[in-house]
Amino acid sequence: MKSLFSKKLSRLRREAGFSQRQAASDLGISQALLSHYENGAREPKLEFVVKACDYYGVSADHLLGRSEEKVKNILPAPHGCEGATRLISAAHTVFETLDNHPDKDLYSAVVDYLVIPIETVATLLSKPETTYDPVRDAELKMAEAKFIVRVKSTGAIKD
Repeated sequence: MKSLFSKKLSRLRREAGFSQRQAASDLGISQALLSHYENGAREPKLEFVVKACDYYGVSADHLLGRSEEKVKNILPAPHGCEGATRLISAAHTVFETLDNHPDKDLYSAVVDYLVIPIETVATLLSKPETTYDPVRDAELKMAEAKFIVRVKSTGAIKD
């Protein structure tokens, strides 16, 4: 039976867009063991819980199901920047809703649609000399189209 820990561990991996293989490798365990943790078949040692919290940037209380507060406050927000809190709160709401949604393809469509512009902003901020990339725009439009098609298939949007 899945525990809160196993559900949250699995959800954090999917939200981050990692495969089980990638996350297991990054966390220094086998894919089979990560699968057991995510399915609730085995319980991890404290060392793994700490490593997973650091890897996903969440508090142990959140990962263990003791708190809904997800994000570790690692860095103070810039002066007057409540925007980051709004963004995190909105993303949390989106993924909480998707966790209970029957259309699992919608999950990947939403992740693609949200991640591309965030990655683009991160690239532009970290490398201001970056030139315009029309392929990136095309990727975003493709992700947007995939997202709209998935949402329409759920009946949430009518033509």
